[in-house]
Amino acid sequence: MQELRSFLLVALLSVVTSLPSFAEDGERREELREQFLSLEKQLNTLPLSKLPAIHKDIEDLGNYPLVPYLKLRLAERTLDSLSDETVEAFLARYAGTPLATRLRKRWLELLSKRKQKNAFINAYQPGLGVRYTCQYLDYQMQLSEHPDYWFEQVDTLWLSGESRPDECDPVFRRWQQAGQMTTGMVLGRIEKVIRGGNRNLLSYLQRRLPPGHHYLVDLWRKTHRSASTVLNYNLFPRKYPEQEKSILYYGLIRLAWQTPQKAIKGFLYWQPKIAFSEAQLRQINRAIAISLVIEGADNAAEWLAKANVPDAEQDVRHWHLAYMLRQSDWQQALEVIQGAPSDEQRQDAFRYWRARGLGELNASDAQQQLFKELAKERHYYGFLASARLQQAPELADHPLEVSDYSLARLSTVPAVQRAYEWFRLGRFVEARREWYYLNRRLTDEEKQAATMLASDWGWHDQAIIGFAQTGYFNDVRRRFPLAFAEKFQQQASQHQVDPAMAMAIARRESSFMVDAVSPAGARGLMQLMPGTANYISNRRVGYGTLLEPEQNLEFGIQYLKYLNDKLNHNPVLVSASYNAGWRKVMEWLPNHGEQDLDVWIENIPYRETRHYVKAVMAYRYIYQVQLGQSSHLFDTLSRMKLSADSLTLP
Repeated sequence: MQELRSFLLVALLSVVTSLPSFAEDGERREELREQFLSLEKQLNTLPLSKLPAIHKDIEDLGNYPLVPYLKLRLAERTLDSLSDETVEAFLARYAGTPLATRLRKRWLELLSKRKQKNAFINAYQPGLGVRYTCQYLDYQMQLSEHPDYWFEQVDTLWLSGESRPDECDPVFRRWQQAGQMTTGMVLGRIEKVIRGGNRNLLSYLQRRLPPGHHYLVDLWRKTHRSASTVLNYNLFPRKYPEQEKSILYYGLIRLAWQTPQKAIKGFLYWQPKIAFSEAQLRQINRAIAISLVIEGADNAAEWLAKANVPDAEQDVRHWHLAYMLRQSDWQQALEVIQGAPSDEQRQDAFRYWRARGLGELNASDAQQQLFKELAKERHYYGFLASARLQQAPELADHPLEVSDYSLARLSTVPAVQRAYEWFRLGRFVEARREWYYLNRRLTDEEKQAATMLASDWGWHDQAIIGFAQTGYFNDVRRRFPLAFAEKFQQQASQHQVDPAMAMAIARRESSFMVDAVSPAGARGLMQLMPGTANYISNRRVGYGTLLEPEQNLEFGIQYLKYLNDKLNHNPVLVSASYNAGWRKVMEWLPNHGEQDLDVWIENIPYRETRHYVKAVMAYRYIYQVQLGQSSHLFDTLSRMKLSADSLTLP
């Protein structure tokens, strides 16, 4: 055992004195990578007694950047044998990195198991997770002469819609015994559960209420299952009006998005009887008004007027404007814009629609001036303005300049070296974790250098994110890289799809993150759902296959071909369908007559799809320029009209 401890002390605390440069990225570096992977596997599988035998192999890796991860794994395997000083030295050496965070969590678990309360408190750091925070608070309360000092932090932990780990139970018991688990606290957590948490908690929470309040939980359940419960007036006895008001407010909002006319009926009944706050009234009016606009109801204008008050949310004004555009009421559209806060009036959309409105009302000189200003900018509305001026859109490409010295200096930072190695090994989760921790410590200038490095490596998603985070948007070619361009062009040619369209969608969907997986299960470069890939390919496609770049873009381009054929190659409908599904998009087409395409886009009901279409159209034009294509995309879009049964160009 003493031999093992001596080995561990030397192995974990040996210092790497220098780092290899990226210039060494040749055969020797490939050998080091293979040796690292082999040792990593051994550290995961060898019995504890065999670990000293691979000490020399680890040392043979010398200054290879990922050696600290072998030491970390060694520490995790042998943590019970390490002295406090050895662990603390490792944590200090790798402070501010994922290496330290990972070992600190394991160390805290061991200290908890050993009941070393003071050591746990000293080793704890915020931000490690709820279970560690609860254990920390439990020990503080046990050891403190004034445990109530910590109760405020317990309030925050309690008010969650999700179940809490077992480590929180002693904290909550002590907090409850001190009278902190009030009826208001329990009802507050019930509301969070209803609004998107773990609803299995409701029975547990109901038992912590006085019997006279149990009916409130039943009302929450019923209203969540059916928003029309708010129309069952007898179910609300107004025994506890404030608590019932929260349920009615929740139900009326839900009902407004589902069936606005029913919500109006319920609202008109309850408003004189329940003292809704001004903020609640604004939200109810907002939901009813927007839902009526989307539904195309005759009374939409009436409720928009009620909803569009000075403190209303921005989307109310968007939908008020969109409604007036749909009605071709240009004077009212201009009045909506004029009534918006000054910062909103300066936004791209309002500037464009002000120009459009002025032109429709024969103020052509003012329109031309506004279009000229917008046409200097690189975005959807700027490109549309250029088209209406009959000139080519401007890309305004000004590459970011970072000195060679700054790049070289950053390249020697150990975290950068570790991220690069993980990236080259295709271990993107580990690479992004290192990059995230690194960027938290960098200055703005250093972040720009890191962004340039990521771009040079071909780590496109982190380069794109980096430009956005540093606020530098004018390096067009790096922000819209020609990633996998040859493969895109090959597949696009085979399936008669514009490669710029495919690349624009990949850029919007994943920022070229090959291992991207959405909460809904969409995967890879083009964020394909497995069911879509199965349908398009007429076979069962494995989840792993969709994370292979070439396979993913092949299926994605086949899907674009499918949508093109179904939607008469209309790029706006195709992009909207890629996001929302073509059946839903067809429901959004005008019921009567024709509608200008830009007006139709502004009235897309789904906010995500509305922004998606605008982005993809702008990105497609940028990629057409990048690929050397002749493009008249926005000229076409500015003249196109949509109808329920035809897609026509004037």
